Amino acid sequence: MRIVKSFWMFYKKLVIPALSMSAAIASIAFFNSGSFSFKWFGISYLIVTPLFQYYIYEIRNPNEYYFYYNMGMSKPILWLATLIFSLFIGLIIRLI
Repeated sequence: MRIVKSFWMFYKKLVIPALSMSAAIASIAFFNSGSFSFKWFGISYLIVTPLFQYYIYEIRNPNEYYFYYNMGMSKPILWLATLIFSLFIGLIIRLI
């Protein structure tokens, strides 16, 4: 349970920026095609989330990885969990 709470603390910094950027990308696709598609929203979420993780945790706050390491989560585990969770959410959004 501690690992799940730690991952949620890690991931909640990524959810709002990734969802808003994905909505912006989906709206650009809407203006180009004339119809809104959750397909572009899901695909963009899958791509944007790791980019935000790189920016937030690698460039802006690189020492924050020590906090999660002390909670039992290394950097590769956090990256893998983010990719899997983003894939899961992106597929769910895409299938709507």
